[in-house]
Amino acid sequence: MCGFAIFASLFLVASSAFGQLESHTLTITATRQINLQPDQVAFGVYVASSTATSVDQVVAALSGLNITSANLTGISNSDPSILQWSFTLAAPLSNLTATIGALTKLQQSITQNNSGLTLAFSVNGTQISPQLQQSQSCTTSDLIADATAQAQKLASAAGLTIGPILSLTNASPQPAAAFAQREVAPANYFIGDAFSASLFYAPTPPVTCSLVVEFQLQP
Repeated sequence: MCGFAIFASLFLVASSAFGQLESHTLTITATRQINLQPDQVAFGVYVASSTATSVDQVVAALSGLNITSANLTGISNSDPSILQWSFTLAAPLSNLTATIGALTKLQQSITQNNSGLTLAFSVNGTQISPQLQQSQSCTTSDLIADATAQAQKLASAAGLTIGPILSLTNASPQPAAAFAQREVAPANYFIGDAFSASLFYAPTPPVTCSLVVEFQLQP
């Protein structure tokens, strides 16, 4: 869902309400907000191994999940004989059940194969995919159209017309928060043979785009 608001600054000479504009310019700030709904679930995947295990061996054990070394977020060894490998995994929200099933199956097979590895995972929340953000981004042409429409109204009220655009200042879009607020039942945070948890999502802040447009004013 997309909405927009227009903010205008009009510099008027104090002698009359709609007198001559001191700068002969009109500056409009056009702002649009795009409300995006999360389309991915973010998982944390954790593998415990011996200190002799390499990252390539751990990644190979996770290959069925399309996890690579680029998904690695940290390594810890609170126990001197054990390494804890932490990975992230993003999956479509529509595939939540299937992804949990795949993780649970891998968790069981790693243990049964006596690989020396153990796997746990958690549901960390929801996020907006880069693809969705790019497809719903604001366009400069839309913001210019918004600014032009408002400038025409203000100039007409002052008995003037708008001329060419003198300058454009493009404010960078402010992205929505990567993760929505969530709650996961503590007993089910790490998944075992069975899983049941409820996620409660807070509204995701909208992406906000702004463009400052300066117009020349004409009699």
